[in-house]
Amino acid sequence: MDEIIIETAYKKALEVLKMNSTKHGFSSTTEKYSNYFSVWSRDHSICSIAVALTDDKELIKTAKTGILLLLKKQLDYGQVPSYIEIENRKVDYGGFGSITSVDSNMWVAIAAAVLHKKTKDKRFITNINMVRYARLYRLLKAFDSNNCGLIEVPKAGDWADIFNRTYHVLYDECLYYEALKSLQYLFICGLDRCENEGLRKKINKKIKWIRKRRAKVKKRINNVFWFTKENIPSIFEEYMIYDKIEEKEYGFYQSHLIPFKIHWHKRFESFGNVLAIAVGIANRDKSRKIIRYVKQNKINEPFPMRALYPPVYKNEKGWEPIYRIKEQPHTYHNGGIWPVIAGFWIYALMKKRFSKTALKEINNLAVYLEKNNWHFNEYFNGRTMRAMGRSYQAWSAAGFVIAYHSVKNNPNIFDY
Repeated sequence: MDEIIIETAYKKALEVLKMNSTKHGFSSTTEKYSNYFSVWSRDHSICSIAVALTDDKELIKTAKTGILLLLKKQLDYGQVPSYIEIENRKVDYGGFGSITSVDSNMWVAIAAAVLHKKTKDKRFITNINMVRYARLYRLLKAFDSNNCGLIEVPKAGDWADIFNRTYHVLYDECLYYEALKSLQYLFICGLDRCENEGLRKKINKKIKWIRKRRAKVKKRINNVFWFTKENIPSIFEEYMIYDKIEEKEYGFYQSHLIPFKIHWHKRFESFGNVLAIAVGIANRDKSRKIIRYVKQNKINEPFPMRALYPPVYKNEKGWEPIYRIKEQPHTYHNGGIWPVIAGFWIYALMKKRFSKTALKEINNLAVYLEKNNWHFNEYFNGRTMRAMGRSYQAWSAAGFVIAYHSVKNNPNIFDY
């Protein structure tokens, strides 16, 4: 491991986060292109989780400002903004196709818990914010519209934008599991300040429900997303899938499950599988199998990590005409290499004691960031390694900050 390049990369990552620090929160990027110059809920939340690992007071201040602003702009029924434009403060609750962002709500809850645990800032547990967490609680319950233990996600309802995955989506289910824990933590902290006995009873009722629901969510994810020879028939019966596939253990969690369809079953979606390890859904055995699958198929090479393996090509079942615009093979979510995923990947490796692999991965990531003149692009082409998307992307820098502290301190990010 090259200590010098890793320390340099960490310094450069902090510089990018400071470049994106505004009086309203972290901008997605410094480039004023389209709606990128905005406080995006998911981008800002991941940056907040990253800077909470540091002791940089200014970056932590920006993190807290953005989360408190996003909570303030929450709608009455619970939805937080997808993003807030920095220059004109325009608030948008949708994304591509004006479809609401499901994962934004969960990232904001997680970031709020992380920042409160780090700073003990009482603004996170004021009466009004307890009301807002209660709205998030009700919204997440409503997302599980059929009470099956998993939330139902529309197309373009999360970070993958126009990519065609919907209904039960691994990435979102993992966030749901963790966001419930975050709300539980925030409710418990709020109880310490609450003197109204009636309100205390309501909060305790929510905490009790969350504890039971988290156990159900974890069990459901492991029962339906992890295909084995034994469980495939029952999963296919539940989702009314009549295609035939090889009944075996695939060695990773499925990307998503849609009733009547199964053509994605051989594709590995990185962010969801990495989060399953990071938040404790995958046990030791499953975690090792996921890590082994990544290494065997070189999804992490030459530097981590591709969002999807293998990519979807034209004329395949998973291809959509709109992919010609922004989801060509090996680009964007269709197999592009994302530094932000790398951060959580390296964190997951350290949690499962793959420290040698983690050190190799952070070194490889730093080398490629240097080759790209420390521009911290949004993503890289998965075949040519060409930098793509916007430059000085805040959550790309945040990904390296998470990776750096993972190998240096092996923190438990989600310990609150």
